[in-house]
Amino acid sequence: MTDFPYASDIAAGDVREAHNVLAGEPGIGPGLTCRWPSDRAPAGFVLFCHGLGSNGREYADLARHWARHGYLVIQPTFADAVGRVARDESELGLDPDADLSGWTQVPAVRARMHEILHAPEHWLERIATATCVMDRLDKVLEATAGRPERRLPGAVAGHSFGAYTAQLLAGAEIDLPGSPARRFRDGRIGAAMLLSAQGRDQQGLRDGSWDAMDGPVLTVTGTLDRGAKGGDWRWKSEPYDLAPAGSKYLAVLEDGDHYLGGFSDNGIQRQVPGQREAVKQITLAFLDAHLRGSPAARDWLAAIDDRVGDCPLLFKRK
Repeated sequence: MTDFPYASDIAAGDVREAHNVLAGEPGIGPGLTCRWPSDRAPAGFVLFCHGLGSNGREYADLARHWARHGYLVIQPTFADAVGRVARDESELGLDPDADLSGWTQVPAVRARMHEILHAPEHWLERIATATCVMDRLDKVLEATAGRPERRLPGAVAGHSFGAYTAQLLAGAEIDLPGSPARRFRDGRIGAAMLLSAQGRDQQGLRDGSWDAMDGPVLTVTGTLDRGAKGGDWRWKSEPYDLAPAGSKYLAVLEDGDHYLGGFSDNGIQRQVPGQREAVKQITLAFLDAHLRGSPAARDWLAAIDDRVGDCPLLFKRK
């Protein structure tokens, strides 16, 4: 049992943030949202990939938590953000400048977004955008936290469709229609955090997809987190189960749904403070352990059993 909270050896500080960073750069889209510590140089960076229909300004509470403890968090807005889809596809009848957080309740929009989710060109668009961001990391640093004296270690993280993107950047292999199996591993990324990820038989994933995903990976799901095809949390845990051993972790939150305690207080996501806090602590400990090499963070992850604070869970490591 881990009743004691994770306490990073980097004390929490203030956060700075900027929007529309590198807007207008080829391949970047409308620009990046970046959050970073205001009182110190970043210890590393996290490239965060949002879920289907979301955007780079969301997931602010989690991103600020990482930034407060020493990380530059970089959040692109992909072409499947519902605001971008509304702007590009006027026939949907959506105002791209309105609050579109309830798009899942509009059948025509939900159907179109489902098509996007399963369209290989959109899988590849996300990889292309993420690669463009990585290629311009020096420019991102110059526009935000400043150029570091050394190369920053980096992680990729994502939720839902963003977790799919993160898997690919971490080395998962997929089948694409009419082409050989493809891998998109980016060597500039040293660790991955998958929040409500995907298992086999969706978006090109299948047996063997995770054989080469040999770096540190944290997979987080919940017992109420179900896949698009009805699979339960065990399907969501396959990126852990089917990856080779070595710095792999799985957290399954009891009664946790797709939003893992709530990433946004938008009236749609169920808010469970104990789950939300557990996700913050586990992800920060993972970053500290595998980007900064913190022995205390590794020890804390090794001590987790069936609870983090007020959140009961199943925790595995291999």
